[in-house]
Amino acid sequence: MARQMIVHGKVKLNGQKHPFPSHTVKDGDIVTVDPEAVVTLRPSKESKELRFSALPFQQPWMFIPEYLEVNYNTCSTVFLREPVTRPNSTEVPSPYPPEFHSLAFEYYFRRGRTRK
Repeated sequence: MARQMIVHGKVKLNGQKHPFPSHTVKDGDIVTVDPEAVVTLRPSKESKELRFSALPFQQPWMFIPEYLEVNYNTCSTVFLREPVTRPNSTEVPSPYPPEFHSLAFEYYFRRGRTRK
């Protein structure tokens, strides 16, 4: 779904449509999403404002990582920096505890496949 939103121009990077979903964002990049494309934002019956209504299966993913600065009024976020992943410490969004991520980090570190 995210890929489709990017291809259809519903997601903008620094105010411009980006046709490539595989583009890597850099520190300071601003990602904006068209509010009409967000399925959890629905118009309220009283006014034209959009109202957030979470779906039942979203609960484990309802958090904002420290490396993102979100503005709900404009449906945008600023990518502050890359997430930190070290043994016993992770900022990678996941419903699993950090111990699982540290095990994966240590496994790939021993195999010599960490990012440089």
